This record gives sequence, C-alpha cells and structure tokens, in this order.
Amino acid sequence: MYKHATQAMGISALLLAAGSAQALEVQVEISNVAPAGGVYITPVWVGFHDGSFDSYNGGLGAQEGLERIAEDGDTGVLSADFLGGYTYVDAGMNARVLTSQTTGRVDGTIASPSGPPPIAPGETVSQTFDIDADGSNRYFSYASMILPSSDYFIANGNPLAHDLSSLYNAPVGTEITFFIGQTVNDAGTEVNDFGTGPGNGLFPQLGLPAGQGAPDEGADQNGVIRNVDGIPYGGFLNAPPDLDTNPDAALIDFNRGDLYANGIAQVTVRVVPEPTSLALLGLGGLGMLRRRRNS
Repeated sequence: MYKHATQAMGISALLLAAGSAQALEVQVEISNVAPAGGVYITPVWVGFHDGSFDSYNGGLGAQEGLERIAEDGDTGVLSADFLGGYTYVDAGMNARVLTSQTTGRVDGTIASPSGPPPIAPGETVSQTFDIDADGSNRYFSYASMILPSSDYFIANGNPLAHDLSSLYNAPVGTEITFFIGQTVNDAGTEVNDFGTGPGNGLFPQLGLPAGQGAPDEGADQNGVIRNVDGIPYGGFLNAPPDLDTNPDAALIDFNRGDLYANGIAQVTVRVVPEPTSLALLGLGGLGMLRRRRNS
C-alpha cells in the first residue's frame, strides 16, 4: 500500500512539473450564429500575441494581409506578417512595421473539417493551440470575410480587446466566451459588386450572378475601412432586380437586430488538458491497473 501511494505521488509530481514547464493548451471554438439562410464566414484566422498586433483602424486604409482576407478569405499574407512580428497600425497610422515581438507569436486558420471551407450558419468549428507558458501571448485577435460580399470583414480593431490572462493557471474547462460580428467592416479595397464577389453560389435562393472565378477580380476602390451601416447590400452593382423584395434577402441583413441579436459568430476559448499530462495520466492509470492485477 505504501508503495502504491509513493508511486501515485510520483505521478502527481510529474504532472505538476509538466504543467509548469509547458505552454498553455487552449481550444478555440467558433460557431456561426447567423440564422438559417444567413451569411457565411470564411475560415477564421486567429492569432495570439502580446498586444503589439493591431490589424486595422477605421478611417485608415487596409494593409495587404487584411485586404486578402476581406476580398478572398485568404489568410496567407496576414499569417506571414503576423508571425514575422509586424503590425498594420503604428501610432495611429496605417503602416506595416516591425514590433518588439518579432518571434514567439502563434496563429492558425480555423476551417470546417468536412465540406466546403466557408463556415455555414449553425456550424461550429474548432482548433487547439499551444500558446505560451508566461503570458506573452495573452491577447487574442481574429479576422474573417463575410459572404456574400466583395470586401466585408470582421476583425478586432483593438488589439487588447480579448485578454486571456484569466485562463493561465486555471482549471481545465475554464473558458472565455464572446460574440463577434456585431459590427461588420467594409475594407474599402474593392468596389461592391455581386458580379465579382465570391461565395454567391452559397445563396441560390437569392438569384445572385455567378461572381468571381478567381481571386482579386474586382475593381479597386482605393478607399478606407468603414463600418457597414444601414442595408448592407443596397449599393451593390449587379444586384438581382428583386433583391429588395425577396424575403430571403432579409436573412443576410446582418444589421437586423432581430435576426443577428448576438452578431455573426460566438467564440469560446477554453483550457484543455496538455498532451503530456494526458499521456502521464494514461501511464499512471495503466501502472495502477497492472499492480492491481499482480496483487
């Protein structure tokens, strides 16, 4: 009996040591809360940083990484800039400059594991990340394109908006939940035109044109980032003539509070067991089982 207790204490010590040495393991879960027939979102880019990455400011132009997401849902350029230590806003100015955090950031793109990449209304996707052990990546950022559109996007313009510090040293299962997409932005990079917008085929009930066949087909707008107010698609070129009277069109009006009371998506970031801890628990349980069989 004493031997078993000693071995159990040894396993506990290993678990404590592993927990203190390894990164914080979190699962990011994203649920599209739009109504059925409502807007889709492209695979969501997420990043963890020390507060130094600012993706945009309203009234300023969009850097290329954000433009690629807003127009095509392409996260590649933004991811490379983020991991390279850049920010897109510096001292209130639109500027791609290096920050003090040139290494150690963590990011990823969360997509649907089955079916087409866009995340449909009612769909939930998730991914697990090892962020850090010391709180240096405690701030969470995200970005995604809204479908249908030419260059509508959602992102946090405030780099300090989502602080994960309460998850450090917290029990497994502790989580932070918030909604995104209460405000949608127009990147101002591409003329709003259903004829060159992606994702139109997701809405056959609206009678939209075929849309773009390749990335970056739309005409440049050379504008600035602004909030999308009023009727989101009222000024789009090549809109179906009955779009205003089509009852299905109301479902993509993300500014309607009765249909989008909580915005477009819910984000949950929760603490999950570290892989090493799970392995040690498994080994410990196996050892206890063997000892019981041998006793």
